[in-house]
Amino acid sequence: MAMFRSILLALGSTLLSGAPLAHQPVDLGPKAFPESLDVGKDGTLYIGSIANGTVLRAAPGAARADVWIAKDKGKLSGVLGVVVDETRDNLWVCSSDVSRAGEPVSLKNFDLKAGVLKADYPFPDGKGFCNDIAIAKDGTLYATDTPGALIYRLPVGGTKLEPWLKDQRLEGIDGIAFGSDDRMYVNNIRTNEHYRIEVKRDGGSGEISPIATSRPVEGPDGMRPTGDGRFVIAENRGGRVSVATVEGDTLKIETIKEGFDNPPAVAVHGNTVWVIEAKSKYRNNPEFNDKDPGPFMATPVPLPAKK
Repeated sequence: MAMFRSILLALGSTLLSGAPLAHQPVDLGPKAFPESLDVGKDGTLYIGSIANGTVLRAAPGAARADVWIAKDKGKLSGVLGVVVDETRDNLWVCSSDVSRAGEPVSLKNFDLKAGVLKADYPFPDGKGFCNDIAIAKDGTLYATDTPGALIYRLPVGGTKLEPWLKDQRLEGIDGIAFGSDDRMYVNNIRTNEHYRIEVKRDGGSGEISPIATSRPVEGPDGMRPTGDGRFVIAENRGGRVSVATVEGDTLKIETIKEGFDNPPAVAVHGNTVWVIEAKSKYRNNPEFNDKDPGPFMATPVPLPAKK
């Protein structure tokens, strides 16, 4: 009885203090094979399926995500990068021909409230591999082309994508994010390297500088800013989610949680990091095609306080 009373008192104190209760995992449905996700200010989750070409959505507190933008409705191929832009009521989506069905590769803009396609920005000749997206403070959008070693730019009001930076060191570029210093940070999933890129006042690309990591990062994939000067990184091959702190020309890497099955992406909402698992072998390895990958979930993990 005394233990039960203590639990009630602790719960009451939490509610009175206004501290949020822990989030619960969100079921993405069978064979979702998610590749990217983002979260709105109200906690709504948006998840892209690389296998099904759909965008899923889960309301705050929901136990399950539902298909919100169907493949045909959104004229989508495989969905990769998904980024929320609430300032302009946009959901930006990378659509890439992962199944090699001859579908065009493009960056797409959907209405954040209605899920209706607003605009489509094809990659040149519909080729390449749109992987991830970042939005600068001025609203300029940047998208990575992994095999093309290329970053595209779309200015506010622009009508087509512009090649912004091409560099052989970026062959394998994946995650992209802006730091609190307004400089761009990218990673390379193939080489495990990280780079910082200057953005000139005229919008052009400046110096690209390598950044060391305090420990090896295995398959850096999706990367998102935490809002306090740090980044959260999904280590795809390493099965980890880590937080990175910029210390000069080094990223200090701290593991948040490990044991994930190919985590391709993370999203940050307050003091919570949302993580998804790609479980790639069940989609790409014939030996696993007839095996059950188990449930696909969006899993909440606490974000450690900045030291």
